[in-house]
Amino acid sequence: MKNTDIATVLQTFRRDLPNDSRTAKAIDGGAPLAEISECAEADGVHQLAAVLFEAQQEDGQAREDRAPTLEDMVRERLANFRADLPDGSETAKAIDRKAPLGEISEHAQAEGLNELAAVLFEAQQERAQG
Repeated sequence: MKNTDIATVLQTFRRDLPNDSRTAKAIDGGAPLAEISECAEADGVHQLAAVLFEAQQEDGQAREDRAPTLEDMVRERLANFRADLPDGSETAKAIDRKAPLGEISEHAQAEGLNELAAVLFEAQQERAQG
């Protein structure tokens, strides 16, 4: 459920709630959905609690379903590659300090790590296009 849809649902229910109810105070105060849901349950506004519970479940699932970004995948590969590099390597140092990919690529190329440099170059190109 989109944030705009949730806001609409909250405002629809809010119009019918007494101002002194816990749910109304939570909505008016901009409380997190979990808190508003708890208040709605305690106030007996079960339909609102159910809608908010469902929205929270959808949001949690959407986060789990989120595909890793290109940056995530590259950083993961870098971490694996880093394990094989000596600590004195400039490439290793750049990876350790989470330097920009371009800098890591430059160090990799200078140290003859052509495969790594090529992967980083490709990642930079994809990033620039996307």
